[in-house]
Amino acid sequence: MHTPNHVRIKNLSYLLVILFVGIAPLRAQLKTTPQDSLLFEQNNLKITTTKASYQDAVIYDTKIDSLNFSTNNINEPSECKAFFASYYHPLSLVGPYYSYEYGEATQEACGPMSNSLGVTTLNLNTLQSVTLLDIFTEASLLKALKKDPWLNELAQLNTIPITKIKDFSAFMYFLSETASMQFSTQSFTVLAYNATKNEAKVHWVAQEYMGYDHNRHFQLELILHPKEDLKDTFKKQLNFTLGAYKNGLSK
Repeated sequence: MHTPNHVRIKNLSYLLVILFVGIAPLRAQLKTTPQDSLLFEQNNLKITTTKASYQDAVIYDTKIDSLNFSTNNINEPSECKAFFASYYHPLSLVGPYYSYEYGEATQEACGPMSNSLGVTTLNLNTLQSVTLLDIFTEASLLKALKKDPWLNELAQLNTIPITKIKDFSAFMYFLSETASMQFSTQSFTVLAYNATKNEAKVHWVAQEYMGYDHNRHFQLELILHPKEDLKDTFKKQLNFTLGAYKNGLSK
């Protein structure tokens, strides 16, 4: 799921080979326009392979992304054409809480190809982002983080007593100061739920920079307790979880 810092540091030449060898097939794959087929439709939420909407409000749309890129990147004629492609993958839907993966690859004029990616969670009723603390108890979040082997090793490497971190905001500060990847409180998805124990298996997903404008997912698997007023939502409205549809995360 995750790997300690000293193991993840690779030989630079090896990284260059991986990045540059992978660019051509990635670009060729993204150039192929995917057929827009229906993935999920229920209670005014419609998700296809290229877009999603709720009560006629657009959540995302790859065609709109492409139009925005073209509008913002009108350049002088060049022998090199700009390239842009975006994608979205549904991850989990629990009641109104919809998590999805997003990403894009770009190449402006004759410049190098780059990519960005991430995960976000929305409340469909407001179309606003929600955080881990909006859904799960802080006590269970702190307990899960303090038990994580990678976080414990990171704390030891930086001589920080992880057991003394008292709240989630302090944990976020700890990660911002010590981790090489970017963690966001809304970048998570649900993998499973145990109604008897009121435990949700959650993947908290960060963005890890690989060099040369390329990024990848970095995941922490946490066992969290939904808040008391959301127990019934998890019990009765667990529509789909991570792995139901194609995505770039590990299960």
